[in-house]
Amino acid sequence: MTSLAAPLYIVTGVLILAGAAKVRSPSPTATALRELKIPRPLLMARFMGAAEIVLGIAAIATGAAVLWALIALAYASFTIFILWALGGKNAVGSCGCFGHEDTPPTPGHAAFNAAAAAIAGLAVASPVRLGDFDGSWFEALVATALIATAVALVIAALTSLPRTLALARGTAAPIVPTFSIENAAPSPQGQS
Repeated sequence: MTSLAAPLYIVTGVLILAGAAKVRSPSPTATALRELKIPRPLLMARFMGAAEIVLGIAAIATGAAVLWALIALAYASFTIFILWALGGKNAVGSCGCFGHEDTPPTPGHAAFNAAAAAIAGLAVASPVRLGDFDGSWFEALVATALIATAVALVIAALTSLPRTLALARGTAAPIVPTFSIENAAPSPQGQS
């Protein structure tokens, strides 16, 4: 396995989880797509999410250069969108990448997307596939745990960190929970 494998699996893991978020909650992405005048934005958001999931899993499983090229192209497109949203004239409050209304486009998000595009682009010349791992089962387990942790940290850096910084600066409203224990408790009317 090449030294490119871990960063590649991290950016692909982020892509797969972002895709799952779009499938589960497409409205934030649809709102961003509406700004681009994309027709049927809700359907397109779900399609994009499903495509990200399939593309990521297929690339990891097969290591096909064309799939890494498509991931590089996807991340390059995401970079362009984030830069457009940061351009000032565009009122995009959320990029919708992770299915949250409060995921604002940030320079850090653009930088991650550009780096992810470059990493996936490198895999076109030196394809990586899951079957290439030549370590023991324990090494595979440790590598998987470290990659999963890195994916979680990247997603937190792209979603929670900008919101937390905005709250600390006083430029964002606090998050109001929509679920509470009182609302979840069964009503006494149904009990004997």
